[in-house]
Amino acid sequence: MREFKLAKKWITLRHSSFPASQFFVVTSSKKILGYIQWVELGGFRKNAVLELEQIAVSPEHQGKGIGEKLVRESLKQVSSYLRNRKCAIKLIKVTTGTTNEAQKFYRRVLKAKPVAVIPDFFRSDEAILIARKREISDLI
Repeated sequence: MREFKLAKKWITLRHSSFPASQFFVVTSSKKILGYIQWVELGGFRKNAVLELEQIAVSPEHQGKGIGEKLVRESLKQVSSYLRNRKCAIKLIKVTTGTTNEAQKFYRRVLKAKPVAVIPDFFRSDEAILIARKREISDLI
């Protein structure tokens, strides 16, 4: 229960930091199926560096394309917001465990490539993946 309260506090804090942090949620019949959080790193620059900080799909809805749709649709909206600010996405950073299946997802959907590993980061070694503008151009 304590972990849930801490997670809720963290998400509430991050949600209140718009536009540096932007959340998107997929619902059906008022039930949350999944969410995604994008964070703009390093301040508001002409060439924005984004981090896909969190993405989650409820276990009973995984494998149905919801995660990919979340990435694609939310990235279009973030990109539109940036264009209105006269900015463009330079690159997207994603981190995930080195043994995590999510790496395959990020490679497929974002065409992200691993660039580094941080040993013993959270629970284990963490991979940093980068998708540059040329790799994500068809998504935005």
